[in-house]
Amino acid sequence: MGQAHRVWGYVTLSVDSLGPRGNKANCRESTLSNFASDAYRALDFLAQHPAVDPSRIAAIGFAMGGLSVLSSVERGVAEEASSNKFRAAVAFYPRCERLKGNMTVPTLILIGERDDWHSANECRDLAAGRDGWGISRQKDRGVPIKLIVYPDAHHAFDAPGLKTPVQLQGHHLEFNQSAADQSAAALLEFLDTKMDNGVQVK
Repeated sequence: MGQAHRVWGYVTLSVDSLGPRGNKANCRESTLSNFASDAYRALDFLAQHPAVDPSRIAAIGFAMGGLSVLSSVERGVAEEASSNKFRAAVAFYPRCERLKGNMTVPTLILIGERDDWHSANECRDLAAGRDGWGISRQKDRGVPIKLIVYPDAHHAFDAPGLKTPVQLQGHHLEFNQSAADQSAAALLEFLDTKMDNGVQVK
């Protein structure tokens, strides 16, 4: 188990889908099925933990982990095969293309307008129900996606270790204090709204 956030009242569990598989360098789309499987294994573990309300578990991911989260809660084999279900999903600067957007739970996407690794416009299309081929999904399919785009933010805008910008695999990564603060507030508000079932967490 991870640490309990004393201020927010949530318990966290971090999942490493790369290290145990010997992939320490980068994330590849071929690992997405593993990521989704890991997400539901983590969900099953948390659902059985005495400190956790199994009806109030959210999935949160960053970058490729964000895509993994979106894939996990999109209607499909992984979601349908699990007896336990996530209550909500949050993806920080994920890759949004190639998803149909038929989400099964309330979903929040947070991304920077200046992200040159994952496109904010692709996330706009996803939230609006448009796919890469310009085909819109039916309005009654899936739970709506909430999208927040931070105008001056790059990829990894919430990583304090990137106060000095870096280039990684040809992409610009840079911390942005304003976007980090706003995204933290948006995350807390989203969780408090979507996870609420009448229980007050002190």
